[in-house]
Amino acid sequence: MPEKVKFEISTWTVVKVLLIAVAFYLLFLVKDVVALFFIVLILSATFSPVVKSWQKYLGRVMSIIALFLILAAIIFAVVYIVIPPLVVQASQLAQSIPDYINNSNFANLRQHLPNIQNTLDNLVSNLGTLSSNLYSFTAGIVSAIFAVIMVLILTFYMLIGEQDIKKFVSFAFAENQRENAIIVINKIAAKVGSWFRGQMLLGLAVFLLDFIGLSILQVPYALILAVIAGLLELIPTIGPIVAAVISALIALTISPWTALFVIILYLVVALLENAFLVPKIMQKAVGISPVVILLALLVGAKLMGIVGAILSIPLAASLSVVILEWPTISKIFSKENA
Repeated sequence: MPEKVKFEISTWTVVKVLLIAVAFYLLFLVKDVVALFFIVLILSATFSPVVKSWQKYLGRVMSIIALFLILAAIIFAVVYIVIPPLVVQASQLAQSIPDYINNSNFANLRQHLPNIQNTLDNLVSNLGTLSSNLYSFTAGIVSAIFAVIMVLILTFYMLIGEQDIKKFVSFAFAENQRENAIIVINKIAAKVGSWFRGQMLLGLAVFLLDFIGLSILQVPYALILAVIAGLLELIPTIGPIVAAVISALIALTISPWTALFVIILYLVVALLENAFLVPKIMQKAVGISPVVILLALLVGAKLMGIVGAILSIPLAASLSVVILEWPTISKIFSKENA
């Protein structure tokens, strides 16, 4: 008879597992607060190198104030210059969807692909319910503005007390590991900050290139299509394809040739991006597999909707940094106290 193997689990181990499970459950209950705090951490990691380079000349507090004044000016310019035409174009696009669906250029496509016909018809029928949700939409905007203000305030204080916060976090480790823990935290923050800054620059570059190209081709709603392309730049490989398809469908309402030129435009932008922009902008950032991005998006959207989908990408970047730096982390924490 083979010998029986006994597994003994101590009471303290069971208690620790239960405590961890309760902690995760409590975090899930306050997931909105956790999401807001995670955004603050990302922004702090993103702007920290800028503050460190400026504080040599202005001092830390004045550098942070100058940075926030510049950010406020950028936000004001975007709200004043970009948002009004963007809202107008979005409204016009929503009102024009039924006409686009009935456009003769879509007739053959709808005839051969009935599923697309049903999807588009359902989309048109759902447009009528938008007005009934106006109150909820307005309340959501007010909540979003309040959340943005809170994020900026917390980011401001996080940048001011960055070193003290890192020292406070390091107290969670053994005394002989605290200095090494700060080193690891700095590495992760630097990598995540580089990734997020790179994504913002890539999104801005794609937005400008697509907006110029679509405007030259006289494609309707060029501004909103370029904004969509810039935002979808967060999703590697899949995002640019989705943006190109959306723009090509809009261009198809003008003529098949315009749609073809739009596809060529997006291909050229993608080639320029991969050949010149990505090697320069993202050379210090962490690359993330498109498969990981899609899985993170699905999990994030399932847990927290749109906010979760957005936050899942930098969270995936953070985890990828931890995995990438794990050999270094393990070596740092395996050092014995001299």
